[in-house]
Amino acid sequence: MESMQKLFDSIEACAERLDQLNKRYTHLSTEATRESVKTWRVVREQVLAEQVDESSDQQAPELKPLANELLEKQGHTLDETIEILEAQHGITVDLVGLIQSIGKTAYIAALRREAVELQENAISFPQIASLWNDQGRPAIGGETWSARTVSILVE
Repeated sequence: MESMQKLFDSIEACAERLDQLNKRYTHLSTEATRESVKTWRVVREQVLAEQVDESSDQQAPELKPLANELLEKQGHTLDETIEILEAQHGITVDLVGLIQSIGKTAYIAALRREAVELQENAISFPQIASLWNDQGRPAIGGETWSARTVSILVE
């Protein structure tokens, strides 16, 4: 499994670099190089979604509905949900475990709500990215958050 992760990371690094080169040297890029980056990103999202689905099945069965209730219906943040799960329900889970339990779609929705709330408080995309990187929030589609990835998330 570790070698698969290394392969995955290597392909991701290559695709990211190819994308940078395509953008920097547009006159040298070809349809094939641009399309290969797009194709890789689609495949990567599918693989990540499958990994989240597989690992969420291994979590405590009561965690997913309870966490979804707190996040979606009651509107709590990810951090508040973790605190409530421990304080009121005796369930200890870290951020990665919570994300694996609720799934990628719910994680993205929670991040989107939080980003909108931060924007309403005059926090810029670069500041949100920095905050989430400092908090160790797993980024969607990359290693770390950037102003660009936050803006895409909010759109």
